[in-house]
Amino acid sequence: MIVWFRRALGTAAALVALAAAPALAQDAAETPAAAAAFSTLYKFLGGVHARWPRGGVVVAGNGTIYGTTLYGGNCSTCGVVYRLAPPPKGQTGWTYTILHKFVLFKDGIGPTGPLTLYQGDLYGTTSAGGDTSCGCGVVFKITPAGAYTRLHTFTPSKKGSTPISGLLIDDAGNMYGNTSAGGKHGAGVIYKLAAAGGYSVLHDFAGGFNGGPQGEMIFGKDGAIYGTQFGGGKYNQGVIFRITTGGAYSVLYDFLGVNQPGNSTDGADPEGRLVLGADGTIYGTTTFGGTPSGYGTAWSIKKAGSKWDYKQLYIFAGAGHPLDANLPHSGFIAGPGGSLYGTGAGGGDHQQGALYQLTPPAKAGKKWGYKTLHSFNGRDPHGDSPYADIVVHKGTIYGSTLTGGHITSSGDCINGCGTVFSYQP
Repeated sequence: MIVWFRRALGTAAALVALAAAPALAQDAAETPAAAAAFSTLYKFLGGVHARWPRGGVVVAGNGTIYGTTLYGGNCSTCGVVYRLAPPPKGQTGWTYTILHKFVLFKDGIGPTGPLTLYQGDLYGTTSAGGDTSCGCGVVFKITPAGAYTRLHTFTPSKKGSTPISGLLIDDAGNMYGNTSAGGKHGAGVIYKLAAAGGYSVLHDFAGGFNGGPQGEMIFGKDGAIYGTQFGGGKYNQGVIFRITTGGAYSVLYDFLGVNQPGNSTDGADPEGRLVLGADGTIYGTTTFGGTPSGYGTAWSIKKAGSKWDYKQLYIFAGAGHPLDANLPHSGFIAGPGGSLYGTGAGGGDHQQGALYQLTPPAKAGKKWGYKTLHSFNGRDPHGDSPYADIVVHKGTIYGSTLTGGHITSSGDCINGCGTVFSYQP
């Protein structure tokens, strides 16, 4: 058994990861009366039909949703790749199909990062499984029809293990990713899978246990790759980094956390999806820090001359804002007018998570605006604990909740097995 857990606990608690099925027609999409813009598209049923959609979703051009679950399928801790087909015209029920059930150690288990859609096929990682001697995880490809191919197996060779994030793919088909563990220092690596074949390590992270990267990387306007390390850095509270596709690595910012001299309100432990602004500004979140209670922050960084200008945009659940979203694991997606959207696994009206919007100030130097768009409730049919990255497709936001949805008196779904939802801003 391979066990892995995160330093980022929050309402989702610790995560432990240790042949296609018939299509299931989901009941009509449910819309809570209190929030007409919010819809529950699917409730996971547990068992062989899977649960805990930790990896979030990706949406194809035709509106079909694809994603993974951390648990269920062939074994309780294996997980699946699934498809949600939009309802035919005039109908409301989405159709759920399992494209692939992961097999213990054989082809990877426990997918936690989002899928990447590239030239019509889906690419992703599993956090465990693959090599039977360590179960260090795999990189895989799967077609929309369910044909599965294992592209790379991580092994105990100090070249990285436990990839809990997704993949970044360039126009030539080269894949870039990171691992949360392994490497020369045990704190993870940045790797490249060349389109022509071959795996190489571009950078070895230093830092303590569970200090490796846990978020999605992006390409900047300069063609370099930008990302975050969950821990490590000068204060062991995480960093923002830049690395070229050739492997030239630099730290742009060291997070201070809340324990540094001067009563720092800086964030700690960055993860989640980064967003690139039109002017080259990069936006992201930290899961902790900001206040002594540590509910997380929003930040931006932009190159100014030869230096990088870091700004803290917002402190979640700060003084006077007890109903903010908090523990913003998802990072951001961009909206009109420079708005940023994200979810917190905690906080909101019921302290079980929230979907929120940050809006830029009308004048430079003023505060960003915050608004909770939807509050999730515990053990609710519409889901709770939105942990994964969210995406936007044709103006609609799509995401998943870790729990809630289909709830049973015992078994897998006692707290709900998770949901897929949409929100129309």
